Amino acid sequence: MALEIRMPKLSDTMEEGTILRWYKKVGETVERGEVIAEVETDKADMEVEAEASGVIREIRVAEGESAPVGAVLAILEEAAEGVKPTTAPPKPAPTASPAAEAASSSPPSARVAAAKPSARPSAPSGAPEEPTEPTPRATGATAAAARSEAPPPPPSLRWKPRLGPSSPLAAGRHPESRLRQTVAKQMSQSKRDIPHFYVTSEIDMSEAARLREQLLATNLFPERITYTHLLIRALALVLPRHPRANASWVDGAVEIHSDINIGIAVAVEDGLVAPVIHRCQNMGLREIAQATQGLVEKAQAGKFTGAELVGATFTISNMGMLDIDSFAAVITPPQSAILAVGSIRDRPVVRAGQLAVAKTMRVTLSADHRVLNGVEAGRFLEDLKHTLERPIALVL
Repeated sequence: MALEIRMPKLSDTMEEGTILRWYKKVGETVERGEVIAEVETDKADMEVEAEASGVIREIRVAEGESAPVGAVLAILEEAAEGVKPTTAPPKPAPTASPAAEAASSSPPSARVAAAKPSARPSAPSGAPEEPTEPTPRATGATAAAARSEAPPPPPSLRWKPRLGPSSPLAAGRHPESRLRQTVAKQMSQSKRDIPHFYVTSEIDMSEAARLREQLLATNLFPERITYTHLLIRALALVLPRHPRANASWVDGAVEIHSDINIGIAVAVEDGLVAPVIHRCQNMGLREIAQATQGLVEKAQAGKFTGAELVGATFTISNMGMLDIDSFAAVITPPQSAILAVGSIRDRPVVRAGQLAVAKTMRVTLSADHRVLNGVEAGRFLEDLKHTLERPIALVL
């Protein structure tokens, strides 16, 4: 039985994809779940897996060529159950584009460097690392000693973005990558169609910091617990009590989502992506840490699937690793809200009429006024603040 291998929709905004590489040739056998191709999308480079076992009989889209979502990429002759597929003389594949031929004639290392540059998080949206803890400013030998004694930072999400500049751009016109064009289109749509309003709160993270230190000291969890994990866990507890913050505006109606799928906005040199932790309402703190680490490992190996970049119902944009007090993020359609997270630092507070110093974090909720009003957004942030300032519930 012949099966059509079609261009999958690997992100919410994907309209077409480009074949970067075929891992199988015409006439070769594949097993169900085996990676057969690598596709460039508007978000990242993704791997396409075979949905059945069989033999590749035809390849219709060559390396370097693009095709819309749903287009037939190849034909697979499915093997009957219990029957091992046999190979057949390969049919010639379509002639590759000049760019693909040039790429194939270059050394493998050059092709990898051109198609899959390394990535590092950059502003405006932070990686899902913990917000930075306050540290005294130091110079000279003091700063050098502090750097030498500081523990290595926790891993952050990294994967293969579109090729972007690593140095300041020269004056003149510069074509943007597909990823940046998609982000620009999505953000323009968001600011044009969604009536944003913003609510900011300052959260005392002193108790959350002590809880995290205790968890790290006792090795209760094998995973290294970060402030981001604590924040995601708090949102998993708070969002069910404020369903309009976990909703979408669809065709004149509010759609309340049953699952809490939290996207973590991450900036790379060439744009913005938001991998998703699905069904957070069913996860404890350790499961959240495991899921985040799983995304880290997949990102480092370049193994993202489409499911890990779609379906977010609420998003965190975290710039806690930078020297940023607060900022406002743009809502990702069709979500109704996004939480912008600033850095944790020592700030003056008043307790029982006395001036004191506490570790505080400023967060700003950008909300869709069609879905939430000011009081509802304020109550949501008030609940989140209460939960993080009394964090024992996060480990229960």
